Amino acid sequence: MRKLTLLLFLAAFALPAIAVKLVTVQHLEQAVAEARSKADKDIAQQLTKLELTERLSTARLDKLKAELPGDQSRKALLAVADASAFLNLPAADILHDPPPDSATQGKIMSLAADFVVATLPKMPDFFATRTTTRFNDMRVEYLFGEPNIVQNDGFHLVDKFSDTVLFRDGRELVQATTAKKGEISAPPQTGLANWGVFGPLLGIVMTDVLKGKMGWGHWEQGATGPLAVFRYAVAEGKSGYTVRYCCFQSDGAVLREFKAVPPYHGEITIDPATGAVLRLVVNTDLKPGPQIFRADLLVEYSAVEIGGKSYICPARSISISKAIEVVSREVASPDGKATYTVLAGMPDVTSINDVVFDNYHQFRGEMRILPADNADPNISAPSLQPAAPSASPPPQR
Repeated sequence: MRKLTLLLFLAAFALPAIAVKLVTVQHLEQAVAEARSKADKDIAQQLTKLELTERLSTARLDKLKAELPGDQSRKALLAVADASAFLNLPAADILHDPPPDSATQGKIMSLAADFVVATLPKMPDFFATRTTTRFNDMRVEYLFGEPNIVQNDGFHLVDKFSDTVLFRDGRELVQATTAKKGEISAPPQTGLANWGVFGPLLGIVMTDVLKGKMGWGHWEQGATGPLAVFRYAVAEGKSGYTVRYCCFQSDGAVLREFKAVPPYHGEITIDPATGAVLRLVVNTDLKPGPQIFRADLLVEYSAVEIGGKSYICPARSISISKAIEVVSREVASPDGKATYTVLAGMPDVTSINDVVFDNYHQFRGEMRILPADNADPNISAPSLQPAAPSASPPPQR
């Protein structure tokens, strides 16, 4: 009987995770409203099982976070929102005004190109706090030393840490800072590397877009008025965007960095009055391979004051990657004098990096700065030649 009970317990332990429930933004808001009387931990568990079918905007996210009782439920909501970041907005969040004519569209894009050309060289040296919250959809549970890999069980918090980013002479540098309560010190750079967020990335993508295909998307409501959203596609051979991911296990169990320059597509959200780029979406079209299957990035920009002047700078970025992760376990030798690392599994793991930038200050003093692991020293912001968008139809998403 004891043996049978143990076998049943082991079978239960190995059951697959419960599938997540697909919901709209409206249904998510209803779920949060109905859960207000529950404990923070219980709400977090409930949210972990939800997956959105449309994008939760930052404005809606901030409103929902204010309604939640604690840190656990807010982090669970953040993961749900981040996982939806590359989806389309709900119909209610899109302005259904008629699109501008071709000449006006060309003018808006030329303003955006001028904005990038004028902004990047004039940025002062500054530093900002970068707070990273990481999630993934895999848990490893151990029973009698044996790992049990649980996948597709919603997104769970991996860690949270902060560091200081310095933008100087057009390059990004990073300095680790003391972790706050409840956080950890910045770990070595792993996963998808988000380089060039403060300038080079925007310049490279804008240069590529002006050589690629572009078409009208829709209007969105911004803080001060309507925003123009364009969709674009950059073909293979015309891309200047580099994907870097650390790390995958190659032949001979050697860990190597994945690096590629793939074609990509996405969206650019522009203030039609000023040409300021306020949201940039990069969806990479990676070739099928055994290492990494997804590497998408978006950056949201807003006005910040640095040295008494206003600049458009990154406020937040979200990256989602899907790649093979190696799970191993330690096995003792028969004589107990040595241990060996044995492969336990190589699951496909989806990871999310949520990054918030704040505490912007002009750089005036002396600091000991180390080169960032996630900055590509070989890439700088390219020069742009403003041009009207291609007459090609909008790329399919």
